[in-house]
Amino acid sequence: MTTFNIGILDDNAAKVTQIMTKLSEGVRDADTGKTAKYHEYTLRPVEITIRESIEALIEEIINKEIDCMIIDYKLNSNEIINYNGIKVANLLYDTLYDFPIFILTSYEDDLFNNETYDAYKIFNFGRYLSEKMERIELNFKIIEQVRKYKKQLLLWEQELLKLLPHKGKSVEIDSQIIELDTKIEKSINGKSTLSKKEKIDFSNKLDKIISRLDNLIREGNYEQDKK
Repeated sequence: MTTFNIGILDDNAAKVTQIMTKLSEGVRDADTGKTAKYHEYTLRPVEITIRESIEALIEEIINKEIDCMIIDYKLNSNEIINYNGIKVANLLYDTLYDFPIFILTSYEDDLFNNETYDAYKIFNFGRYLSEKMERIELNFKIIEQVRKYKKQLLLWEQELLKLLPHKGKSVEIDSQIIELDTKIEKSINGKSTLSKKEKIDFSNKLDKIISRLDNLIREGNYEQDKK
């Protein structure tokens, strides 16, 4: 069984509990094909605490090793904050490369009128709770996006490992190594990439890459989904 940690950010405790229940159902009652393909995946709900600082909120998501986020659009019953769910999603995208995020809202019209966001990743809260197919669709997409995210990390790592023995042979290879290293590290914790100044010094940077990559592999900072 493979478990994915799904973060939930909502200002309503009752809604958080309802979302947790639906996540735990996964793709139960789906068609035979989806059931056979995804029955081995468990979605583990993790409540994320709303914080006054959006930066502290992002830090909590990183520290809890969340695989995907479900975020309420409005977040408007909490008076201590000055951000909404879209702002959180956009900052997460800036911090964690290509991170899986879905918006769950009862205010779709308001969202589409006032925000720019991928419609593929927006779901209606009421339908998610009451309609079996809507629950299956969102949970299916969560699993698919997390698997895609983890597979991409694995591909980058494999490509980087192939290139490392050739470091220093050309500027092009060195640039590819630096780009892959940046993507891997930003996808894992968002803040560990080296500074632009460090990136200019290819030999120092590449030696650090080898050490840092070894640490990532040893510590198991992300799960390698080889499927």
